Amino acid sequence: MRIVLKRSAIALALLGGLLLVCAIGISLISMLGRRLWSAPLSGDIELLQMMIAVAVACFLPLCEINDRHIRVDIVGTMFPEGLNRALLALAHWTLALVSALLVWRTALLALDSLAYNAQSTQLGVPQWIPQAAMLPGLAMLGVCALYMGVRSLYYASDDDTAGEGI
Repeated sequence: MRIVLKRSAIALALLGGLLLVCAIGISLISMLGRRLWSAPLSGDIELLQMMIAVAVACFLPLCEINDRHIRVDIVGTMFPEGLNRALLALAHWTLALVSALLVWRTALLALDSLAYNAQSTQLGVPQWIPQAAMLPGLAMLGVCALYMGVRSLYYASDDDTAGEGI
């Protein structure tokens, strides 16, 4: 299960990386056009905002499946290992719940944007497209968080090879 989730998360992260490279290219072309020919790309900021939002959503599952989110262990060292694993599982499941809420609300937002034909100001890009493009990353984040919650109950967080079978 972990291998399938990790490969799916890597694929999404690669897609997010491609979007990020495209966003950098758009920004570079716009800056060069502005400095050299006084002709920046029209709507470049809109495109950058949409692409970065989708890219961030694509990166989140890989952070979760690798258990690399920022965590502050101020009092965690005072608790026994079993309690620490239970708290970590609770944190993963809370993230899964938040991810489910984000999927739900983003899907409703995309449907409303489609129904009301909402468009970006300068370019007229339908807003439902980037909103809907965020959904796979957010949904995958929830699946990875559920898996990591179960996994953290049975395996220590520093044992990266453990739990390959579950």
